[in-house]
Amino acid sequence: MLPKFSKITLENGFEIYHTPLNLGSNVISIDLFYKVGSRNEKMGKSGIAHMLEHLNFKSTKTRKAGEFDEIVKGFGGINNASTGFDYTHYFIKCSNENLDKSLELYSDIMENLKLDNDEFLPERNVVLEERRWRTDNNPIGFLYFRLFNNAFIYHPYHWTPIGFFKDIENWDISDIKEFWQTYYQPKNAFLMITGDIDEKSAFDIASKHFIHIKNTKDIPEFYFKEPVQNGAKEVILHKQSDVEMVAIAYKIPPFNHEDQVALNALGEYLSSGKSSLLHKKLIDELNLVNQIYAYPMDCKDDGVFIFIAVCNPKIKAKKVKSELLKLIKQTKKELANEDEITKIKNSLKSDFIYSLDSASKLANLYGSYIARGDIEPLLSLEENTAKITSQKLKECAKKYFTDDNSTTIILKGTK
Repeated sequence: MLPKFSKITLENGFEIYHTPLNLGSNVISIDLFYKVGSRNEKMGKSGIAHMLEHLNFKSTKTRKAGEFDEIVKGFGGINNASTGFDYTHYFIKCSNENLDKSLELYSDIMENLKLDNDEFLPERNVVLEERRWRTDNNPIGFLYFRLFNNAFIYHPYHWTPIGFFKDIENWDISDIKEFWQTYYQPKNAFLMITGDIDEKSAFDIASKHFIHIKNTKDIPEFYFKEPVQNGAKEVILHKQSDVEMVAIAYKIPPFNHEDQVALNALGEYLSSGKSSLLHKKLIDELNLVNQIYAYPMDCKDDGVFIFIAVCNPKIKAKKVKSELLKLIKQTKKELANEDEITKIKNSLKSDFIYSLDSASKLANLYGSYIARGDIEPLLSLEENTAKITSQKLKECAKKYFTDDNSTTIILKGTK
């Protein structure tokens, strides 16, 4: 059962949510979400949402760079942040007695971030190094990035949140300031206070820190819609790698579509654990791959269901692709047995229950739906998971795993 939350909205549009949990623990999670991610970037200016996440821990008009982290660490808290396709998430996990100071820090960066060029330039080099480490010099990271480059030709999901290398090199501080002024406004953000704290204290303290912050600009309406794909796409990449790899992506609907529950169940059936279909066949029986993943994206706009396989040494990706397609075809023809369906339901249910056992995990779960604009799929998730059938999985596989809807990337070694 999902814990119930309460909510208030300030005059500036800033939303504050409170959820009591683990009473008596004195632990709270304070999560600030901005409804902006790489989805809101423009071609040529990719990666700015992620860069801004880095710069939010630099200097403000009232504090020096690094002081945010020092203060949180000083009162025994932990903090971090992440940037996704659809939203940016900041969190502090700490004792409830530190709520006031934590919210002072958050409001300070929303209102007073300096975005100093002397701080921006070295941090841009940090992000470039992150891009090299995670994408350019990492074969599976490079494969993943190129998968999106080719699966999406128009929508900003064309790139992952790290952005293109040359775009990162070419940003200047005015690009960052414009993005911050546009998207880091109270009306485009919300706060989640979760854990061992009463509702009145949560709302009173949060209101005190955020009610005076002004909105400064209109937020652009998003109008990008990926065109219908007109046939299968296949791309061969040459990249230094000890083994070959293959990725296949099929277009699927957004996170709040009724088929998402079945698509998640398909991911469980195909690649979750050693008893899953792809693991048993491609790893145990045929000894073709050492890693295999199958899962749906759950994005605000139409996304993809992704298959990624890392081949064993001397195994060709074309061979793995052929066997993988046979297994995908099999899911469209054969029904999973009742034991497998029960196992899938139990696994999804345990994952769901696990996401409710701490303040930080619960805040992340609620926040991810609120940030994407629809909490209803979460409220009905348990009920819809219980309704999963083998027939529904088969129908979903037939509906979405079609050749004309596919993008395949094969990564080979350098020529």
